[in-house]
Amino acid sequence: MKLKRTALWLAATAFLLLAVVLIAQPTVAQSGPNLFTNPGFEEGHHHQDGIAEITVPDGWHMYWVDAVTFPGAYNDLVAHRPETVVWDATGGVPVGEEVFWRDGIFTLKIFKSWAPMYAAISQDVSGLEVGRHYLVVAPVYTDIYDWDGGKIPPTDSSHGQVRLGASPVGAGWRDEAAIAYSGWFASTYAGYGIFSYEFTATQSDMTVWIEVKGTYPHSNNGFFIDTVGLYALDSVSAVTNPGGGSTAPVVPAGPTSTPLPPPTPRPDGAIYHTVQGDDTLWVIAVQYASVMNMTPEEALPRIQELNNNPAFISVGQELLIVPPQENVTPPVVEEATPEATPEATAESESTGTEEGTAESTGPDTSAALASPEGGAGDEAAAPEPTEAVIAPVTNSICVSVFNDGNGDKTYNQGSETVLADAAVTLTRGGNTVGTYVSDGVSESHCFDSLEPDTYQVQFFPPAGYQTTTDGSWAVVASGGALIPVNFGAQLSAAGGEEVAVVDTAVSAPETTTTDETTDTAAAPETAVVEDSSLPIGTIVIGVAVFLVVLAAIGVVLLRRA
Repeated sequence: MKLKRTALWLAATAFLLLAVVLIAQPTVAQSGPNLFTNPGFEEGHHHQDGIAEITVPDGWHMYWVDAVTFPGAYNDLVAHRPETVVWDATGGVPVGEEVFWRDGIFTLKIFKSWAPMYAAISQDVSGLEVGRHYLVVAPVYTDIYDWDGGKIPPTDSSHGQVRLGASPVGAGWRDEAAIAYSGWFASTYAGYGIFSYEFTATQSDMTVWIEVKGTYPHSNNGFFIDTVGLYALDSVSAVTNPGGGSTAPVVPAGPTSTPLPPPTPRPDGAIYHTVQGDDTLWVIAVQYASVMNMTPEEALPRIQELNNNPAFISVGQELLIVPPQENVTPPVVEEATPEATPEATAESESTGTEEGTAESTGPDTSAALASPEGGAGDEAAAPEPTEAVIAPVTNSICVSVFNDGNGDKTYNQGSETVLADAAVTLTRGGNTVGTYVSDGVSESHCFDSLEPDTYQVQFFPPAGYQTTTDGSWAVVASGGALIPVNFGAQLSAAGGEEVAVVDTAVSAPETTTTDETTDTAAAPETAVVEDSSLPIGTIVIGVAVFLVVLAAIGVVLLRRA
């Protein structure tokens, strides 16, 4: 009888705990201002058009170039259809590749080996207010490299590019007349770049586009996209072209919002945020960006880092926004001040009387050291703490201009020279930040000490030359990055010099089949991560399995009883 009661209690307890675990697991609050459906790709995916190699998040559509070239492709090589994977972290993550996930357990991977690649994802969005401004935010990790015992990213930022756009529903992909595009953003490799673009809604139903392209046949042309956002801004303007087709400017500013009261720091200077019902990480980043002295795009990854990159946020959870400050003055505890004893005072006086003061080479500090009352003694014993000076994070954009004699859009050291008398301008928000005229000697010129922002780099070749590369780049500078930008030009045919004809045949290794967890077949096997930062979904599943086993043991014991 006792065994029967024990078995019943064990089974009932296991089932009850299982129900609590499954019901109480936190969920991501996606109902805030993010207007995208399935923005973090956590809400399902499918094979588009029945193609096994093309997996697309639900609510999104995939486009690609296949068997033809595209503008900017190296030597006009043809592109090949990429593979796409909605990568589930619960299946195991190779060591070092945890960075591909920004939120949740799914991330979108688009990749192709040994060939140029050009692809896009889009989503139709309804219910927009005509005339209102909207902001697209697309975090993209450029995973382009050649393999040499490890990932070796290219030195040319033009080999990986990102572009954003918006159009009326029904516009065809790459229809420049119908889609209002940003400029092409140059990539920063081996890390997430936060690309943003502002457009004006010309219709209530519009399509938003996110495009990526790898222009060179590297070992791997890959891009990861995760946690994209579409947000309504406060600004409104008249719509003069409801059919679309006008290019809107690239605007790095985040969405505006009603000013909130400044947060109250804790005694140690730390600032925390308690998650509310409609919060998302992006909403929180917008709210605290000014407190953190960052843009919202910079504040978002910083908040994630301070909180161990949470897979989920839940109502009532406390998030660290500003860590404790080292230069906060601690409260003065008077008991900690040692008092001079009569014996020590007498000994000091005796020494001074017998030996005199002739040997003293500095001011008499004995009173200050022994004084328990304050005054000058306190200043000597406990100097005022000085505030730590934190150097601002700045960035550099380094520009090279070269004589592209063979027209391959790549600077070939040894056979090609630096170009003289070419002009480069750097602008920010329509204002000129700097200019540079090449001297034909220096390898590159760096615009240093740049604040985090989006910059436009414009190239003007010397007289008689024509550009072989793109002549303008939109560059996102953040996180203390040094971003290289290369411009090439060659003497035009009208200038009297024969333009070289480039052989477009390139010998490349055969394309190899890749799977969902490996970028290229050349990559060595990697171990599965075994640490405490597993996604919460994995932990929940493990606990649930344990409880099911526990319940089964209870049932077996019950039967034996």
